[in-house]
Amino acid sequence: MMHHLEQSDFRDPAPVRRAVRAIATTPGYTARVGLYVFSGFPMEEYALFASALHDAGDTCGQSLKVNVLSSNGGFVQGSCSAAVKTSPLADALRELDYLVIFGGHKFSVGRNQHFRAALQLLRRSGCQVAAVGGAALTLAKDGVFESSRCAVHWQNRELFNGLMSTLAPTDQVCAVNDGDWSSCGKTGALDLALHVVTEVYGKPTATRLAQTFIHTRLSDPHSTQTGEVLHAAVSGSALVNEAITLFQRHLENPLPMAEVSRILGSPSRRIERHFKQHCGTTPCTYYRQMRLDHARRLLLRTNMTLIDVAIAAGFSTSASFASAFQQVYGTTPNALRKSLNGAKAGQKS
Repeated sequence: MMHHLEQSDFRDPAPVRRAVRAIATTPGYTARVGLYVFSGFPMEEYALFASALHDAGDTCGQSLKVNVLSSNGGFVQGSCSAAVKTSPLADALRELDYLVIFGGHKFSVGRNQHFRAALQLLRRSGCQVAAVGGAALTLAKDGVFESSRCAVHWQNRELFNGLMSTLAPTDQVCAVNDGDWSSCGKTGALDLALHVVTEVYGKPTATRLAQTFIHTRLSDPHSTQTGEVLHAAVSGSALVNEAITLFQRHLENPLPMAEVSRILGSPSRRIERHFKQHCGTTPCTYYRQMRLDHARRLLLRTNMTLIDVAIAAGFSTSASFASAFQQVYGTTPNALRKSLNGAKAGQKS
């Protein structure tokens, strides 16, 4: 039970949450994420967050549905004069696993009882509420941010301290705890997205996605805005990161693990132990998954023949490639390519 609920007299005395969203372990479950935007929302943070979710779904398949939401629906203008088309929040209330809020510098919940009630309903249903950038500061000011601590940009620290809030500000770029989540800055927005990806798809997928974004690490409790805390990139292990870099350079011609061990100057057992600890899988499985991820991107984004894709991903035959691909993605490379071509044909008609 959190002890800061007295911040708002609008809340019931004891909001109820489901303790765990076992999304990654539920076969066939489609996680639903709502990206809620206020007028003037930060477009760069929004684009980073949305891109991370899109790329994760693109790599792993359709187990994630993203809706862009606002109070009444329609087009909402963000920073840089760009606008996004949204659906009303009320239409998605009973199906969201995550509600991620993006707010502009001048937005305020104020006396918007519908939004306040929506947050209550979502929290009671087990939905994880998260606030990106300045949204957390505004929600805290309006008494509708439920958490023990909040990621606050160093430029806003003095303003936050003036709120007289019982929330504890933190120097972390991303605060993920038992209440509402929060982030500050562009790095924090991507970190927060990667936490969602971790829950939906698992840490190995989030780690690979972080590498795709050339993101130096998955955030942890020691990742601060000052960057003074030293930590290994991407996975939390320097040895694992060196191995991943090596794997990336040799997707078309995969290296035997004995050769990986020799190049890294580390015993195979030590490499395997680090992978299991930091990535939840063996180096062989991780390497194979990287090659299959590469193949899937080539299938989706290029016109390369199936055999050329197989060779580019380090498979010697189409049959071995198709078998490995189907085991992971539940469909064959040929079927995926046909479905993509069918979708393109439908768009043209």
